[in-house]
Amino acid sequence: MKNKVLLLPVILSVVLLWNCENPFINDLPEAKVINYPPETHVSFIYHPDTVLTEGDYWINNGDTIFLEDDEIIVLGLDTTISVKEVFWWGDDPDGEVVGYYYKWSYMNEPVFTTLESDIFYLPLRSKFDIYSFQVWAMDNDSLVDPTPAVISFPVYNSPPEIEWKYNSLPTVASSPDVIHQSFTHHSFFWDVSDLDGFETVTDIFWTLDDTSSWNRLDGTQRSIFLSDLSPGSHRIFIQARDIAGAKSNIISFPDPEDRNHPNGWNVNKPMGDYLIVNDFAGDQLNYQHQNFYKDILNNLISENNYSVWEIGSGDNNPHNAIPYSTQDIEYNLSYFKNVFWYTFRGENSINQSALALTRFVADGGILFMNNAMKGGTLADTTWSFTSIDTMYFFSKTGRILPGTEIDAFWDDPVLDSTLALSLGTTLADRLWAIEPGPKAAIRYRFKDAGPSGTSYNGAPGIMTETPINNGICYYMTVPLYYCNGKENVEELFKHIFRLK
Repeated sequence: MKNKVLLLPVILSVVLLWNCENPFINDLPEAKVINYPPETHVSFIYHPDTVLTEGDYWINNGDTIFLEDDEIIVLGLDTTISVKEVFWWGDDPDGEVVGYYYKWSYMNEPVFTTLESDIFYLPLRSKFDIYSFQVWAMDNDSLVDPTPAVISFPVYNSPPEIEWKYNSLPTVASSPDVIHQSFTHHSFFWDVSDLDGFETVTDIFWTLDDTSSWNRLDGTQRSIFLSDLSPGSHRIFIQARDIAGAKSNIISFPDPEDRNHPNGWNVNKPMGDYLIVNDFAGDQLNYQHQNFYKDILNNLISENNYSVWEIGSGDNNPHNAIPYSTQDIEYNLSYFKNVFWYTFRGENSINQSALALTRFVADGGILFMNNAMKGGTLADTTWSFTSIDTMYFFSKTGRILPGTEIDAFWDDPVLDSTLALSLGTTLADRLWAIEPGPKAAIRYRFKDAGPSGTSYNGAPGIMTETPINNGICYYMTVPLYYCNGKENVEELFKHIFRLK
């Protein structure tokens, strides 16, 4: 009992002390957690060297602003192109950056992104403008930097530049005072560049002869095909324009100031259903071979019922070289139903024309290809306008004498007799023999000389016939010009082209 009495005062003292304020201990402040927003940075490599002073002006967001007395603006960099690559990043002391908002001065609302760089194509509205870029970092608590990083770009609109596509125009050997010839169509190709990006080129304008009235093409167009051209001399003009209205230089063909391309262009109307293709540039000096074939057609159909297409190369008639465009080659052939194409010595244009030749024959045309080559473009077993199994040199000495007979194989005894050929003059070239492929038939061989002939061995094949759909290709590897010893090459033309 005594012990219980003693404990009571102690308990009361503890309770009193618990409820009394301790004068020696300060109250701790209430704990608070502060979330700091991120900071944003932007980068663009440049060198400050543009300063505007009193009297100068600049354009910001479409508004022209003049500098007042004693005002100075350091733009930060010289005028630049409208394609901009900008880098940005953010720092967050108590979290992580999860994205960004950016806004150009021409935009109404900011755009969210998780990227930290991008390439922008600034919209050109005037010759000179200043664009500002703002970017805000956002952290994982959705706090956004209250003070965006800002950078400004003074942009000068560079006008586009235009030039003819490399090698698309015919060249000249020495003097540009020559005439380029075409039928009533022509393709032209050009390249356009713009420091502000090719996307800024919105218009291509062209005109033929008359520069007071222009035709528009889309800014992405890089070629034009003109058809139904009127016979006579012509000149085409091309110009580009960008989104801000800046125009490029004007290019033209022909151009009297251009010393590398012909200064004249003449359009010829296709005549008749027959075409002679002179692909022997060496003949385009004295025209011995061409005149021989023209005389044959003059006798058979008269001179106003066929056309001649001369294909130059090297130093001989390069201003009329094979067209750059396959479409032009196809159109050259498409005007006609019958084509005699001859080559001899030097380079020729058969490889560039192979697709067009196949389509011509497949569309029902008759092609007589006299590709008499010892080098350059030889018979190719992959060509689809004819069918060749093998090819080989057949001349031992490179010289076959006049009177050498060429046997015909037309599956008709009368034709085999009347169309048998012979050399009228010495053939002083090592040429090629061919053997027909599975779709072809042999039509001419040199007379069999046996295994030990003087000029050649055996009976080399020199002409095949290959049908393709409703068309036919006759392919011959010796120059027909030399094969008129019996004066019956005209009869061969009559048979091949079905002339009475």
